[in-house]
Amino acid sequence: MRSTAIFSLLLSSFSLLEAASIRRAAGVASVDLSKATGDAKFLASGWIYGFPDNATSVDTRIPANYITDIKFGATRAGGAQTPTRGWIEGQKSYLPRFQSTLSNYRTARKYGGTFILLVHDLWGADGSSIPLYPGDKNDWTQTDAFLKQLVSDIKANNMLDGLVLDIWNEPDIDTFWPRPWDQYLSYYVRAHNYFK
Repeated sequence: MRSTAIFSLLLSSFSLLEAASIRRAAGVASVDLSKATGDAKFLASGWIYGFPDNATSVDTRIPANYITDIKFGATRAGGAQTPTRGWIEGQKSYLPRFQSTLSNYRTARKYGGTFILLVHDLWGADGSSIPLYPGDKNDWTQTDAFLKQLVSDIKANNMLDGLVLDIWNEPDIDTFWPRPWDQYLSYYVRAHNYFK
């Protein structure tokens, strides 16, 4: 249980080191769909924004065979599809996002999949303009309270098995992190220390 979460954090750390040295990727990738290269391996089989919410319970509205037939492997979510704004508007606004996240976690685990928790969505950074980012004006008070609450909620709901933490989505894109890069790196280290 704990080793999976630790491995995920270590893997994220390697990504951070790479991101610290190269802020933007360059180049072009191309795929020729007219050529067969072998049987499907289902390596990235899953959903990018999770399952329908079902309070905090497993969602069963999608027929099981739609999930198992594609050899479901993972989903990611953090409550961004809820009408609330997340931690940036207080714990009351965070709670529905966390409940959505928990429902998605439980559904992913029901089917044996990995769950990627989008920490930034719980914070409230889901691509829309927000008034507060972790470490603004070098004030970490809200960040620390948020991370402490999130760690507590993860533990209280037994969410360690199959959990991967995406500490902040695409911080190299201004839409997701319109703050100085050093501020992001400080946040990342701080969050990593809370999660380890």
